[in-house]
Amino acid sequence: MRPILFQLGRVPILSYGFSLAIAFVVCTILGIREARRRDIDPDKFLDLALYVCISAIIGARLLFVLLDIPTYFRDPIQIINLRDGGLAYHGGFIAALLVGIAFTRRSGLNGWIMADIIAPLIALGYAIVRIGCLLNGCCFGLPANVPWALACRAGDATLRHPTQIYAALLSLVIFITLYAKKDHTKFPGYLMFLYVGLYSISRFIVEIFRDVPRLIGPFSITQLASVLLVIGAFACIRILSSEAVEEQSPASQR
Repeated sequence: MRPILFQLGRVPILSYGFSLAIAFVVCTILGIREARRRDIDPDKFLDLALYVCISAIIGARLLFVLLDIPTYFRDPIQIINLRDGGLAYHGGFIAALLVGIAFTRRSGLNGWIMADIIAPLIALGYAIVRIGCLLNGCCFGLPANVPWALACRAGDATLRHPTQIYAALLSLVIFITLYAKKDHTKFPGYLMFLYVGLYSISRFIVEIFRDVPRLIGPFSITQLASVLLVIGAFACIRILSSEAVEEQSPASQR
C-alpha cells in the first residue's frame, strides 16, 4: 500500500486525494468536450462539475459518519479527517444528484440531457478513485487464497480479495458501455438510469468479496440497497421507454 503517493517539500500528497483530483480533472475535460458537441455552454458545465464534486464529497462523508456514528461521537474531530478514505458512495451520489438538479433548474439547462452526459463520467471517475482506494488500503476484501490475492488492507499483511480492483474494472466496463451509447435515441436521461442499474449490479457482486458487516445472513446493507436500486432503475427504463415509444407513434402525432 502507498497511502502517501509522494511529497511536495514537506506536504504529503495522499493517494486517495490525488485519485479524486485526477478523476475530477479527467471527467471534467471529457464532460466539457461532450457539452460543446451538444452546443451546451462549457462554462456552465464546469460550474456544474464543481458543485457536484464538492457536494458529492460532503454527502459521501456525511453518510459514512452516520453509518458509524458512535465512533465519531467519541472523537468528533475525526469527522473532517479524510485520510482514512472514509466516504460512502451512495451518500455522495444522492447529494450530487440533488445539487445537480437544483443547479440545472437555476441555470436553465436540461437536467435529463446533462444526466446523459454525466452518467458515463461517473463510472470513469469511480474507476479512477478505486485505484486510490487500493493505494490507501481501504475498501478491502475478505481474506482469500486465490492466485491474485493481495495484501490490500492498510497495516495488514493478510492476503485478501483486491475488491478495489474488482470495483475499478467493473466500473470501467460500465463506462465503456455507457460511452458507446452516448448517442442513443431513447428518452433523455436513459444513460443515468442505466448507470444506476449497472452500478448496483456491480456493487452487489463486489460486496460478496468485501470485508464488511452483514445485515441479513450473507447480505450487507449495501447489497440490499443495490437490489432495490436495480429494480427501480430498470423499472423506470421500461416505463419511460414505453412512454417514449407511445409519444413517437403515428397515432399520438395526429
